[in-house]
Amino acid sequence: MQNRPHRKNAPESLFEETENTSPSGSVIERDFVGQANPDDKQANGKCHSFSGPDRRRGVTGRRRGVADRRGGVADRRGGDTGRRNKDIELHEQDISAEPGGHSEALLRDVNEQLVVATIRAQTQAETAEQIAAKMSHLAEHDYLTGLPNRALMDDRLERSIALAQRHGNQVALLYLDIDNFKDINDSLGHAAGDQLLQSIAKRLQACVRFSDTVSRQGGDEFVVLLTDVEGEHGAVLAAQKLIAAMVEPHRIGAHSLHVTLSIGISLYPDHGTDKETIIRNADTAMYFAKHKGRNNYQIFTPDMKGVR
Repeated sequence: MQNRPHRKNAPESLFEETENTSPSGSVIERDFVGQANPDDKQANGKCHSFSGPDRRRGVTGRRRGVADRRGGVADRRGGDTGRRNKDIELHEQDISAEPGGHSEALLRDVNEQLVVATIRAQTQAETAEQIAAKMSHLAEHDYLTGLPNRALMDDRLERSIALAQRHGNQVALLYLDIDNFKDINDSLGHAAGDQLLQSIAKRLQACVRFSDTVSRQGGDEFVVLLTDVEGEHGAVLAAQKLIAAMVEPHRIGAHSLHVTLSIGISLYPDHGTDKETIIRNADTAMYFAKHKGRNNYQIFTPDMKGVR
């Protein structure tokens, strides 16, 4: 009985111990209310000071402080976000305003360059085509008269023979030589001789059909290809017409030049079945016409082969 502690101070000591060790006011209040004596004014006073309005105000104040600090952080974050958004907006405005003239000018410049490049490429392509066509023409035509040359004539004769063989037609080749051309060329010069050749070429072309071909073989020799001719009779009519076309004098500068033609005639298939034979026999007949006095035509016959 003597060592038992006094119970009067138990609530106070309990309060002090709990207050020093408990981290939460709500737990202390629950434990304290359950243990305190309602009649103990001193204990109730401490309880009131511990869990009453002052304690609540302190907790509320701390919560408000935390909330204020959070609000301040949020405000600062909001300010940073606002500034960031403003910077982005200004940057976007700068981009949209700056290239507005820049990109449009650049686009116009690129378009202009593209148009110029396209026109230049088209011009170069057209020029290349013109050059190619001119080179092809020069490769197949006589530079002086513009008539088909020997190579083009050979090709056309070969084609004409193939068509005639298929359809059962005849082809005539007239080999022409200008009589005494060497004398004219030597006396008046090569320039006058070239002009005379050009004048003769025009008259020969005027005497044949569009389907026929007049070719210059070189020098003063010409060849006329008659496609789909009516035998020897048709070839003779063409030869007579060509000779008659030379009756009128050629005006070369201050000179009036009279020329005549010697013509040899060879026909497919009567005098040959290939182009080499047809050309050779027509040339032989032409020499026979010269031998007969010039200014005439001769149809090939086998007995002419020894004449040159």
